[in-house]
Amino acid sequence: MFKDIFGNNPQTKILDFLADYPRFDYSITEIAEKAKVSRPTVYKIIKTLVEKKLVIKTREQGTSCLYQLNTENVLVQVILKFDFEIASKISEIERKKQVKHFQPILTKAKTKATGSS
Repeated sequence: MFKDIFGNNPQTKILDFLADYPRFDYSITEIAEKAKVSRPTVYKIIKTLVEKKLVIKTREQGTSCLYQLNTENVLVQVILKFDFEIASKISEIERKKQVKHFQPILTKAKTKATGSS
């Protein structure tokens, strides 16, 4: 959802991906693939996100470090709440559009049937 609002830049793509799965940790390669950002760019950005405490290094697996969103960070909590609110609002808007699109045809039929009696 972030990308739709804050732009399609690499940092936003990474945060958007991690916000979608905040309880899981990922390697740089996985983040790059899932966020559709080059590995060298992820290496640069992840360093900044760790320094800002938005992302934490959780563990090492072989020679790879794994990272996840730092859900203890107040700013991250606000980001996750905001992401949820946006998703809820978009869902509500889409649902209303579908309801309008599928306005009952039966009311027209009832009106015709009632009018002809």
